[in-house]
Amino acid sequence: MTYQIFSANEWIYPDTEIKEQNKAILHSARNMDTCFQLLTDHVTALGDRVRLISDLPTGTTVRLEQLLPAHVGENSAATTMTTTDYERVKHFVTRRAPFDVYEVCRPLDKSDTLTCDGGRTAFWVRINVTADAPVGLHEGTITLTVGAETQTVPVSLTVYHTTVPSLPDANFHMVNWIYYDRLAEQNRVGQYSEDYETVLRAYLENELDMRNDYLMIPSGTPVRDESGRVVDFDFSGAEFVGRIALDMGFKYIMGGFVARFNVWDEPEQYLLWDREIGVTTQEGYRQLKCYFTRAWESVCRCGWKEHYMQCLVDEPQFPNSLSYRALSGIARSRMPGVKIHDPVETTEIGGAIDVWAVKQAVYEKYLDTYRALQEQGEEIWLYTCGFPAGKTMNRILDLPLTVSRLPMWLCYLYDAKGFLHWGYHLHNPEGPRETCYRIEGGRAYPPGNSFCVYNGYDFNPNDKRPYYAVRGHLQRLGAYDYELFYLLGQRDRKLACDIIRSVCTSFDDYDPTAEALDCARVQLLKALG
Repeated sequence: MTYQIFSANEWIYPDTEIKEQNKAILHSARNMDTCFQLLTDHVTALGDRVRLISDLPTGTTVRLEQLLPAHVGENSAATTMTTTDYERVKHFVTRRAPFDVYEVCRPLDKSDTLTCDGGRTAFWVRINVTADAPVGLHEGTITLTVGAETQTVPVSLTVYHTTVPSLPDANFHMVNWIYYDRLAEQNRVGQYSEDYETVLRAYLENELDMRNDYLMIPSGTPVRDESGRVVDFDFSGAEFVGRIALDMGFKYIMGGFVARFNVWDEPEQYLLWDREIGVTTQEGYRQLKCYFTRAWESVCRCGWKEHYMQCLVDEPQFPNSLSYRALSGIARSRMPGVKIHDPVETTEIGGAIDVWAVKQAVYEKYLDTYRALQEQGEEIWLYTCGFPAGKTMNRILDLPLTVSRLPMWLCYLYDAKGFLHWGYHLHNPEGPRETCYRIEGGRAYPPGNSFCVYNGYDFNPNDKRPYYAVRGHLQRLGAYDYELFYLLGQRDRKLACDIIRSVCTSFDDYDPTAEALDCARVQLLKALG
């Protein structure tokens, strides 16, 4: 069995050529993990089993995940959604669609039997380095037995003295949204049932492992009388999820959205449960006053006041900033002291929001204004979503893999305290066989944009766990990187920023290669010592 080691920061494909049997050369701080990819020429057969033996030092644990291909049916477009016109996008995408790429990371900790897909066997290798791991250069091996074949892979691991803070003490924060009804649907369980709780806990465990420490919980649901008039709101679903999340260790839970514009450039926001009622109308005020009163009663009853924020609107825009301010005022009047946390595309809601999660392109377009807000003490996060398209850094399957990790570097450069992405687990019915998430009108989001985990149920109906996407691993590694830049910045912020700028200066200006990122990481770790 021949093999080749590839960086964790570069894509490998079913047709990637194995050119050399090389050594895994890894660098890590303590209390984090470091990863690489291993591609073999072994063609997986039905019933093949895998066994791993490691002689790496005490304080390290090696975990294997089988890499499986996902299918990219269309390329990301230059300006919107997806395209089949490769000539217009070939200057920034990695390959012409359709193509397959190793992206699904099937955990092998509970099963050492490989999934047979008729292709070569490949692995994502994750080496966890504990807070008390011995510092220095460690030469060792990882021996893999796959089916009847055995191969020993040399590993060089340099462990640096710096220790990354554990998640409860993190300086950087992240959130990926869960769609709770879709989670039940995807795993064929009744929402809020005992089986649902098992599934939910598995997904929340993955979110925490990814270093997501904020979680948006379900919105309250309207209670209507016989005539259809809203007379109350039910927060039992929010309480179900919130209790589990805080018990598992999330830093903050955030109440779900309550309103949104119908058209992005109109002045009004409308209730999510009744899209004809504006938030600034008398009826809107009546319902929202009831909503936030009940929400705060729920928060106080559950003892959440110190760990709760409220979301209001997904992406308030410049034209509807005033109605957002009115909505925030209603919320604050019924929820005294609550913090408001939303993804935004406007600069005109100061005082109505406490945590601004700003779309990357919007932040850079209005950089001076957001910088001024930060100087006034406003907390800024950054987020990426389906737009803008083109070369702009986004966590999608036909851009260079590095741009799933580098947004967290730019968060440090821009002094943003957190990162948000809407897409965590939303898939088409085909699962990994079609990764461009379809919405109304037949349109589709860029490949992979709607998720960074795969649903285990799509591979085995008895497996209700999420499987990491490679891009999900990169998001986690990027969060670790932020912590390292933060620690270096405590001593020398200019040096930390210079290291970042050696790879990227904006969301559109970056070196896409794994070599550049890997080199900068080593420079960062050496600077920390």
